[in-house]
Parts: sequence; structure tokens; C-alpha cells
Amino acid sequence: MNVLFLIYQGVHQFLRILSALLVIYALMTWFVRPDTKLYRVFYRLCEPLLAPFRPISRKLFEIGLRVDISVILAVLALQIIDNIIYRLLILLL
Repeated sequence: MNVLFLIYQGVHQFLRILSALLVIYALMTWFVRPDTKLYRVFYRLCEPLLAPFRPISRKLFEIGLRVDISVILAVLALQIIDNIIYRLLILLL
């Protein structure tokens, strides 16, 4: 196997794990109290990924969308990054 492909597989798995963490964190905000240790761990892991998308979500909230879509935007951004890396790999091979 090509080394670049192996690196891509590692990056791909990492991005999938990040996406899963974001989804779990979003669900935790509904069911888990914010003062628990587990919640704080997920907060520290996920909030830096969500912070760039909070202003977009706030703007949409102001115009009538009453749902925080920052998690959806972050997962979408991770998928786009994965797709770009994959296409670059295809060009290099």
C-alpha cells in the first residue's frame, strides 16, 4: 500500500471520530447536566470545533431559525475537508 493512502486512512478515521464526538456532544446537551465530568470533557473537545460556526448559527437564530445548527455545520465542514484531502490524494497517485 502507498504511504500517502495509509496517512489518508488515518486522517479519515480521525475526522470520523471528531464527527462522532460532535454528535454525541450535541445529544449530551439535551440529556446530561453540564456540571458532570463527562460533559466537561466533551465540552473541551468539541467547543473549539464549534466556535467558528456559532456566529452563523446565531445569525440564523436571529432571522427565525430557532435551532442551533453549529454541530451540523461543523460535521459538514469535516466531511468537506475529508473529501478535499481524498481528491488531492487521487491527484497525487
